[in-house]
Amino acid sequence: MMKNLILLASLICLLACNSNTQKKELLSHVGDIVFDPKIDTAAFEPCHKDLAFQYYNFSDAIQYKGEKAKIRREFESKFRPTNKNENGYVTIRFIVNCEGKTGWFRTITMDKDYKHQLFSAELTSQLLEITKQLDGWQPKEFDGKRYDYYQYLTFKITKGNIEDIMP
Repeated sequence: MMKNLILLASLICLLACNSNTQKKELLSHVGDIVFDPKIDTAAFEPCHKDLAFQYYNFSDAIQYKGEKAKIRREFESKFRPTNKNENGYVTIRFIVNCEGKTGWFRTITMDKDYKHQLFSAELTSQLLEITKQLDGWQPKEFDGKRYDYYQYLTFKITKGNIEDIMP
């Protein structure tokens, strides 16, 4: 009898402990961006909830009207240099949907040795806002259908100024 009570108490405790833990959702692919209501606008929606290709899944160059040269000109005309002591890389990843609209922007920053580094809010917010204003993104097409895809821009920062934009 005592053995059954201990077993029952253990089972109740185990069930109670498990009922409070939340099930973590796994991403379909490494690096997927998930909607975050704290930083993402509800106005942007991917066309395909479960499918966004990576930028490298297609053999064509960057899909922007005016190509990379146009992107460079946008940043040259709008970006204002910041703290001269800031050096490293700022990468902004985002989704381009099947209509050419962008959203779900994520920023990753690192030093020249590719270790995490914080940059001033002045620098990162400028890069993010100018990136969000780029309106020439073209949807990717394959077999006559348009698809969402991940795109990124990496900025090489030297002495607070943009030295290069990749890819």
